[in-house]
Amino acid sequence: MNRRYLSDEEIQGLNRDLRILVTTNGTLTRILNIVTADEIVIQNIDQEILPDAPTPPDRAQLPKGRTLLRNVVLQGRHSGSSFVAAETSIVVDRVPPELIESLMNTDRPIGELLVASRIEFFKEAPEVWIGELPEWIVAPEYGISQHQALARRYTIFISGQPAIVITEHFLPEIFICCLNNDIAINKDIRPISAPRPKQ
Repeated sequence: MNRRYLSDEEIQGLNRDLRILVTTNGTLTRILNIVTADEIVIQNIDQEILPDAPTPPDRAQLPKGRTLLRNVVLQGRHSGSSFVAAETSIVVDRVPPELIESLMNTDRPIGELLVASRIEFFKEAPEVWIGELPEWIVAPEYGISQHQALARRYTIFISGQPAIVITEHFLPEIFICCLNNDIAINKDIRPISAPRPKQ
């Protein structure tokens, strides 16, 4: 998988709204509500509990065992725009059963559910890169035609143990980046709340 990881200096060179979204330690959905001036809803694409999920390098911190895999898209209710594609891996035996039940039976974002559960958790600082989008999100129904995007990944610890890994892809039709071998970040990224240019 071809990725270019960003330095702190490069992250600071991002557009203000995108920089806030990439570096926030809070609930992404709430911040998206503000910077997009839209109500963010979750479209649940796929989720399943596997008895012994594979452990790719991205999720090497998580132990083998029962794992909930969940793919969702964060969309604007009014605009219909797809803003973020998120992939989540959850170690079932390291989170409260009611959290798993809520994830399986509702479309609420995981950040909101964690806050509502009142369990103590810790988010590590995210890794940020430009790289390929997962195949499941590059599809006409989501309006995604480009194959690379800015992304971040972080692990959530519960009771001192790695329990959840989340990867969030900031979709390129909304978050415009310059992607080439020499210049990874476009210094003039258009704010996501700005109107699209007329065709």
